[in-house]
Amino acid sequence: MSETVAPHPERAALADLIVELTQAAGEDLLESSSCDDMDELALRPGGLFAVITRLREAGFNLLLDVGGTDHHPLSPRFEISYILTAIPLGDQRDPRRFAGVRRFRLRVFPDDRDPIVPTLSDLWPSANWAEREIFDLFGVRFEGHPEMRRLLNPDDWKGHPLRKDYPLRGLERRFVPGGHTGTVPPVRES
Repeated sequence: MSETVAPHPERAALADLIVELTQAAGEDLLESSSCDDMDELALRPGGLFAVITRLREAGFNLLLDVGGTDHHPLSPRFEISYILTAIPLGDQRDPRRFAGVRRFRLRVFPDDRDPIVPTLSDLWPSANWAEREIFDLFGVRFEGHPEMRRLLNPDDWKGHPLRKDYPLRGLERRFVPGGHTGTVPPVRES
């Protein structure tokens, strides 16, 4: 089966923006690509604010999602993905205003040993809990975050459960079926 690329004339205007974003990222740019569903930029954390500022100026006014990925044993190990969109602010009664809504993906790759990414919670309050969740589950810290603490796990939890090198049974489990305190016996595979 031969591969075909479906042209997207509605995204042609983003070509100039991608050139501007690659210039804004400077030496922190890793890669830019135009995928079938949306355009994306991969960069190091140092270029994040310059690129985000340019995207906001270009009308990308909504941060849809922030997610984390652990690519262990590959390097760079961690990836923080931001999905942004440009919601038209015109006539609220016109349902056609959402036709051809532009989306953009930013992929940020922090250092493996000490993963730190600048926070976007001051620009988009919706990033606050998503960044805390990534910190809790992956151990990636967000510099400048107003309240960088665990969100899903207890404060005394050891480790980060979504890291690929995290033990499946946890680092310390202190219960057994029946409610007695102690270590959990190994699971017997049948």
